[in-house]
Amino acid sequence: MGSDNMQNYLNKGIYGANQTKPEERKKYLGSLRERIYLSMTIEQLITEDYLDALKKEVTQHPNNMLLFNGSIDIKDLDPYIKLSNQMNCTFRIVTDEFAEKSNIGLVYVAPEATNIENIDVAEKYPKTDNPPNNKVREKKSFFKKLFS
Repeated sequence: MGSDNMQNYLNKGIYGANQTKPEERKKYLGSLRERIYLSMTIEQLITEDYLDALKKEVTQHPNNMLLFNGSIDIKDLDPYIKLSNQMNCTFRIVTDEFAEKSNIGLVYVAPEATNIENIDVAEKYPKTDNPPNNKVREKKSFFKKLFS
């Protein structure tokens, strides 16, 4: 073995095998961005506003996996775990050191690349419970009333 091969062998033994895109894996709970159908931040997950969006995504792309951030309280994950059981969707709770540092609460991933452009749940499924745009009458000031 040459000195370069020996050094590579020692590095693999000490640090483990090299990973592709380690920053991406840290952010997306061990998965790659190109494999994700849908992602939620911790705040979005806790509000449960996007539970129907997740159900729609799992229905459209069955037989994939949900990854949950293990630093989130289990009572906040409970509705999503129940949904995954109802829809026969496998899930995994990621509890490594990177999950504690990530602001991602949930990702729905495929085993191969999907290359979905928009994966953020708020952008992909915007909330529609906004009140309709009723025209608000502009109040005229006293002087405008007087001189118009």
